[in-house]
Amino acid sequence: MAAAALTGACDPSEPAGSSSPTPRTSRSSSSAVPDDKAAKAILDQAFVGRQELGSGSGALQSQLGNTLPAPDKNVLSVTFAFTCTGNGKVALKFAVNGKNVSSAAHSSTCDRSVFQQSVEVPDPGPITFEADVTGSNNGGFAYAYYTEKKQVP
Repeated sequence: MAAAALTGACDPSEPAGSSSPTPRTSRSSSSAVPDDKAAKAILDQAFVGRQELGSGSGALQSQLGNTLPAPDKNVLSVTFAFTCTGNGKVALKFAVNGKNVSSAAHSSTCDRSVFQQSVEVPDPGPITFEADVTGSNNGGFAYAYYTEKKQVP
């Protein structure tokens, strides 16, 4: 089973089943706005015309994460996309329906490249990513979940 990776913060006060992801860490600071916007622009340009299920961005922090509530039952797979700036290093882990997807684990450098991971959703359920950032935190990040495959009626 494939999984997706991206970073964001989660807020337990957001209702389950919400269509937008909730952050686990604090939002970006005003000093990181330019890198935050640069990272978001990279994803916006790379995924033009794709149906976004949720997204987030902010300043790099030592730990990031996000849970996308269960997508619609007709969504068979989701693409997770992540990018960051500032030359830090990010290690991403994924879980689908609470089960770790070790084959989807990934490490990358925050050099504005885009990491994407296909995540199969055989049964509707939440998709979670967690990221550990090492090295420089002087940068921003952006992530998004996109519909990849839908069941045709």
